Parts: sequence; C-alpha cells; structure tokens
Amino acid sequence: DEKMAHSFTPPGPKSFRKFTRESLKAIESRIAEENTRKSKDKQERNEDDGCRKKPNSGLEAGKSLPFIYGDVPRGLVSTPLEDLDQFYSNEAVSSDLYFSANP
Repeated sequence: DEKMAHSFTPPGPKSFRKFTRESLKAIESRIAEENTRKSKDKQERNEDDGCRKKPNSGLEAGKSLPFIYGDVPRGLVSTPLEDLDQFYSNEAVSSDLYFSANP
C-alpha cells in the first residue's frame, strides 16, 4: 500500500521519490481522510489539545540535507521530489510548479 509505504519510509537514500501526479493524488486523498477524521473528532471533543505536529527543523529550506539521507541519486537530480518531511505528507502543495511545463 503506497500510503503506508510513504508513512514508514526510514530516512536514507531510498527516501527520494519523484513527485508525480499520483503523488499529488495520494496527498489529496490523505488530506480528505484527515479532514473527515478531524470533523468526527471535533464532534466528539474540543480540538484544543496543544499537541500539534511540527515540521522537521533539520529539513528546512536552505539547510544542507542531513547525512542520514545520503546523496540524491543521479537520476533524481533536478527532478521534483516528494517531500522528505513527514509533516508535509498530508499538506496541500501547488502542482502548478511541477506540472505546468510541457514535456
């Protein structure tokens, strides 16, 4: 299952995956599932729990990639990649950047 594979991929060279239309569809699906879950949870309890996920500060834009990931494979250099930070696995992204150019 692609969703589960994405959730449990440990940091390392195999973490690098091309960002594709299927990647975008998977993100949109996870967002829809989370929104459904949140609306159900909100009905059951107040959502002010203070335990929010945060982006991985080691993967901030402009910083060097942590050594645990290794080098980006040659075939993926200059290629849009799925985000390595699990925080963004269900965050909306702009697909215009990735899919606006004609092959």
